[in-house]
Amino acid sequence: MQLLADLPSLELKARYMIDGFLAGRHRSPQKGSSVEFAEYRAYQPGDDLRRVDWRLYARTDRLHLKQYEEETQLHVYLVLDTSQSMNFQSRPELVSKIAFARLALAAIGLTAQRQGDAFGLALVGAGLQDYLRARSSMPHWRSFVGRIESVKPGGTTSLAKCLEDLAELIPPRSMVVIASDFYEDSPLLEAAVRRLRYDHHDLIGLHVLDPVEIDFDLDQTGHFLDVEDGRRLRVDVAAVRKGYLDKFSAFCGDLDELFHRAGGDVTRLRTDASPITAISGYLARRSQSL
Repeated sequence: MQLLADLPSLELKARYMIDGFLAGRHRSPQKGSSVEFAEYRAYQPGDDLRRVDWRLYARTDRLHLKQYEEETQLHVYLVLDTSQSMNFQSRPELVSKIAFARLALAAIGLTAQRQGDAFGLALVGAGLQDYLRARSSMPHWRSFVGRIESVKPGGTTSLAKCLEDLAELIPPRSMVVIASDFYEDSPLLEAAVRRLRYDHHDLIGLHVLDPVEIDFDLDQTGHFLDVEDGRRLRVDVAAVRKGYLDKFSAFCGDLDELFHRAGGDVTRLRTDASPITAISGYLARRSQSL
């Protein structure tokens, strides 16, 4: 993890994760002969060599993989919550929630690109701040990384409203991966998730949390600051810890149930752990979708 943290750019971090952790760990769900041929794409390290067109290699001296019509039909939209609460970082040795979410989404985007899937981006805050249509080319990947790396968190978020706006833009039967802490009014969020499900989208929630939010393992009493609206509250940690943990557990359970009712999944991610869980969950979900 330290080597990962020391790499200078988000693109290199994503490549390191995919090459180091995923190479050779999964196979394409498509076998090729049962679907219609669509086009070629350049070989990427970690691709299944059984899909290389060796006759084309003999003519061109370059490795290309056959893509099939079914493989080009999956559209993946990666949604990043840019609210100020995502900027939280409890300890200097950890990354902020938004930095962790950036890396998880960048790694999923790179995985999608290597699998020939089209992937897009939505940056959400008080409104839909940025939207990038789904494509699968390497120049598109670099544009995607540039946008996600440059975003600065701030202000409040209206995640539910942004998801409903996004539903008007993306094609039906897409995969929607949402990286957020999901501090949103539950009925509004449920309505937005139902709207996405109406168009048969496959939903993955990446619930990105700092360890303090999960464990509440603070050892001192003091003032707590709401980073989105500036309110201050003096808290006796020992007195409120059990009540907080009970409410937080209920919050997570309600979020899980909300996604499950829409046929989706939630993966809980701690910023003191590897983001690889996010990619593994995406690959499993992709396999089901195809």
